[in-house]
Amino acid sequence: MALPPFVLPFVGPGTYLIFGIVLLPIYLMLAAWVVGKPTDAKRVALGVGYLVGLTTTLWGSLFVATMVIDVVFF
Repeated sequence: MALPPFVLPFVGPGTYLIFGIVLLPIYLMLAAWVVGKPTDAKRVALGVGYLVGLTTTLWGSLFVATMVIDVVFF
């Protein structure tokens, strides 16, 4: 069984859509924090940490849900 040419492990067209287009405002915001002159470094670190924590929590919970679905239904 051969995979379609656009599918790599864990990478499909939806992954490029999510990381490339949907998250573009987040990339611009993080770049503005790094390139610009923030008024408060602690506040910037808190914001970046919050975004990283939220993203990690979402991806981790989706991974666990996917594994549960895999075990239960397949």
